[in-house]
Amino acid sequence: MGRRLFIVIGIILAILAVAAVGIVLYTRTSAPAEPAPQEGAVVQPTEEPMVEVIVAVQPIPRGGKFVQGSLGRTSYPAVSVPPSAIKSETETIGKIASSEIVQGQIIVQELLREETLAFTNEAAFDVPPGHVMVAFPINQQSSVAYAIQPGDVVDVLMTFSLVDLDPDFQTILPNKFSFLLESGEGENSSVSLSAEIDNGRLVVRDDKYPGYEFPREDQRPRRVALLTVQKAKVIKVGDWLGQGQAGAAEAAPAEEGVPTPTPTRPNVVSLAVMPHDALVLLWARQSRIYMELAMRAAGDEDADHTIEAVSLQYMLTRFNIAVPPKASFGIDKSQDAVTASNEPVFAPPSGE
Repeated sequence: MGRRLFIVIGIILAILAVAAVGIVLYTRTSAPAEPAPQEGAVVQPTEEPMVEVIVAVQPIPRGGKFVQGSLGRTSYPAVSVPPSAIKSETETIGKIASSEIVQGQIIVQELLREETLAFTNEAAFDVPPGHVMVAFPINQQSSVAYAIQPGDVVDVLMTFSLVDLDPDFQTILPNKFSFLLESGEGENSSVSLSAEIDNGRLVVRDDKYPGYEFPREDQRPRRVALLTVQKAKVIKVGDWLGQGQAGAAEAAPAEEGVPTPTPTRPNVVSLAVMPHDALVLLWARQSRIYMELAMRAAGDEDADHTIEAVSLQYMLTRFNIAVPPKASFGIDKSQDAVTASNEPVFAPPSGE
């Protein structure tokens, strides 16, 4: 009985297997065959997915703002869109272009920088709009004892001396003078110049002794000091060499027993000034006019100062200095009259 049951089950499984194979063959043979491409027919490429990106609809200069109408949207193949492309125009609020952007260029994060970012060591971005940057030579005196730092606001003090000039020769007075000397008579007469002398003035003593009076020293220049360029912003103290390089090497520590080297003091600062003030500084420097920087107090950066130029007459008037009257005697300042003594006034007796 058990043997017959196994035989029946085997027959049933064989019938099911044959039926499954028949169904598969029928499905394959009954499915419509894809038509073969005809010769010369154009095969349509698979359409690539597109995404919407933010692009520049007009050129944007380096440092330019993303104003209304400068950006737009367009579709780009997804495979061509950089991963850092911005998703919305709102990401450009408060930003400026870090480099020049051409029309149609995709806006990525690398093209944006904070508008209010101060002192980036990229000089062009540190200069306020409407200003230019100039180099100003400094030393300990002119730099307020090296106290000035980036971000400070300074004024420029100048002092120079005025002298009298001959308006035609444009030379310092007095001029040299020569007399015309005539010698001979008639056809044998001739004219020559005497030796040069300083141009003096005719003086008549006691109404009968004429003569020429000459100065005993050169003309004394008349000094004036004044406040010139105002509200200059300090961008950097020192030069710009090596800026922008990542991982600048730090100074190696001094070896034991070797004194630490004195740091190099800066000899130049970068100032942001108005364009016409840049010309004032250039003219003054090439005219060898002495200049110093005066640092403003914090919070006083925007004040406008109207200050009168300082001269000898100003000093006498402001401080009420009375000019001493001329006298027929004076203090003897010769070496014989002033004798220095190294001994104390109340020297103790010797032996004590």
